Amino acid sequence: MSIRLTVITGCAMAFSAFTAGTAHAWAHDRKTVSGPLRQQEASALLRIAGLRWISSGHCTRRSNPHCTSLDGLRPSTLDGVLQFREASRCGLVISGGTERGHSRGGLSHGAGYKLDVLPSHCVNRYVRHHYQRLHRRGDGAAVYRAPGRSLFAREPSHWDITFL
Repeated sequence: MSIRLTVITGCAMAFSAFTAGTAHAWAHDRKTVSGPLRQQEASALLRIAGLRWISSGHCTRRSNPHCTSLDGLRPSTLDGVLQFREASRCGLVISGGTERGHSRGGLSHGAGYKLDVLPSHCVNRYVRHHYQRLHRRGDGAAVYRAPGRSLFAREPSHWDITFL
């Protein structure tokens, strides 16, 4: 786990204890547990980092494809989106997470490896100018590879990002 994620986790623990009166949600240490994050953990970490997310259904239920769920997000995926935000200096809005309705597979949204990010002039320009264009996927999305091996696919309404 990166130092950045460790610091943010510590801040989130303090925030959680301050707002909820207990650090129960943060009982396990992210330095030793590499398992998936729960919705409450992931959303608190993103909020503290200044990242926003939207949901067309105004919900977070993982079982509802109209929600934007962060339940089951891998810590390295969270770290990847934070690194991207830091490198690009772009404001990011997450529009898709681990909710149903995405393609299945080992490196999928449901497995916690992917996030969807809304396009913006800043994001589009950064990816196209700093990452290597590889090919077009079967659905026509242009695929770019970041130096850390993550893949950015430009779908019609968002960037589909696989954090490897």
